[in-house]
Amino acid sequence: MIIFPAIDLKEGKVVRLTQGDYNQVTEYAQNPLEQAKIFEKAGCSWLHVVDLDAAKAGKPVNQDLIQNLAKKTSLKIQIGGGIRSLDMAETYFKSGIQRVVVGTQAVKDPDFL
Repeated sequence: MIIFPAIDLKEGKVVRLTQGDYNQVTEYAQNPLEQAKIFEKAGCSWLHVVDLDAAKAGKPVNQDLIQNLAKKTSLKIQIGGGIRSLDMAETYFKSGIQRVVVGTQAVKDPDFL
């Protein structure tokens, strides 16, 4: 069994939204790297990351922070949120991200896949 701990990013912090509402935010940690290292130390090998800011903006917002998670941990990173182009997916892959999750773009443009 593979456990995928998740970090949702909003304004550079680890959060959860209540029922997807950006106005109902619960903050869990101010430092995503520290949280990722906790998951790593617990024996996890994967980390699911959602860039909520990017999902809302339609373009990467926390890209540097996400790439830093890949560089400074041994975790395999799966990223979602705001990936609306093949160039963006490729940028993530080249920076050490193993998987990208595509949602909105796949629905709006099935040929994108």
